[in-house]
Amino acid sequence: MESRDLLEHGVSSGIITVEQRDALLALGEPAGAPREAARAFNAITIAYGVGALVVLFAFGWFLVDRWKVLGDAGVFGLAVAYAAVFLMVAHVLQRESFGTARGVAVLLAVAMVPLAMRALLRWSGLWTPQLDLICSMPVRPFSACQGEPLAIELATVAAALIALRKLPFPPLMIPIAVVFVTLPERVMRDWVPTDVEGVALGWRFMVVASLVAAAAYAIDQRRRDGDYGFWLWIAASISALAAGVNLFAGDASLRHAFLPASLVVLAGAVILRRRVLAVLGIIALFSYLAWLANDVFKLTLAFPLLLAALGVAIIIVTVWLQRRFPEIVRRLGGDVSQPPHFPGGVVALLAPALLGVLLMQDARTIDREHRADARSRAHANASETRARRDSIALRRAQRRP
Repeated sequence: MESRDLLEHGVSSGIITVEQRDALLALGEPAGAPREAARAFNAITIAYGVGALVVLFAFGWFLVDRWKVLGDAGVFGLAVAYAAVFLMVAHVLQRESFGTARGVAVLLAVAMVPLAMRALLRWSGLWTPQLDLICSMPVRPFSACQGEPLAIELATVAAALIALRKLPFPPLMIPIAVVFVTLPERVMRDWVPTDVEGVALGWRFMVVASLVAAAAYAIDQRRRDGDYGFWLWIAASISALAAGVNLFAGDASLRHAFLPASLVVLAGAVILRRRVLAVLGIIALFSYLAWLANDVFKLTLAFPLLLAALGVAIIIVTVWLQRRFPEIVRRLGGDVSQPPHFPGGVVALLAPALLGVLLMQDARTIDREHRADARSRAHANASETRARRDSIALRRAQRRP
């Protein structure tokens, strides 16, 4: 077994980390050879990311803006040509030992797949302008309007999986994470139409967040040669944040549930060792506290003092636990050499999705009631405004000689 294969086996077995593997490989390079910076959160990684975004924006804007000029066949040909160029650049970067830059080039090639697939469907006649018109209507046939987006999403996932099989580069999970969000969200949107905002929309995003989180957890349990679940956790957190905003604003009865929900998310962040979940839990917790301070206890002067006392108590208890029970604190940190284990596993992470599906129809009823109340208030306000205007006009008429 060659040294590189041996190191890869060590990473997959959890004996060494990806950073340690890169450092050991760097020792075998000749002195003075060009060497790429280690893959981490640094200026080089940020520069790669910004460059990739600029390239995608430029190519995407050019092709979409010139679609009518180029035609479906022209857009398809250019997208395929761009992908081929990116793959050739990736091959050159591999020879120069620039692994991260190579991965970015492959990611850009995968990003051309949705555009090429959309052009191919229209060029071949499988998707027609008439379907565009039908599927742009508020009420549209469910099955007929799933063809183009589903084909694009499946092709993108297939391309990303093929690339991942050839190149273990975790950012290749980005297009997969996007599809994991857009596919179930679109299916539920067409299956159960909802308002642009409202309780039903919140539960829809909650279902998406639950499904993506379960997929991310399953990947974390199986892949140990890199953080392949990172981008899925990002997608799940963004979906959960969108769900929380709509549920918090749309249904006052659910607001008190944000306290235990935020604590569960914070506990999950510790167990799963995911900082993005900690950020999500903190946002939910402080949103709940802000609501209490501004609405529920707005006139209670003791509430800020009680909150401050609670914060001080939490700090004191944390210090006391570390001094009195160091073994318990060590166990809470978990074994970083092993994948994290969430109580209940995938089933527990899918529970919010089941809850969202069960409550979706009731949420639509709540949204309809809110719309009816809003229309009634608007009508009452308009009537009051007209009555006030008529009264003023009558008084002015009476004052005239």
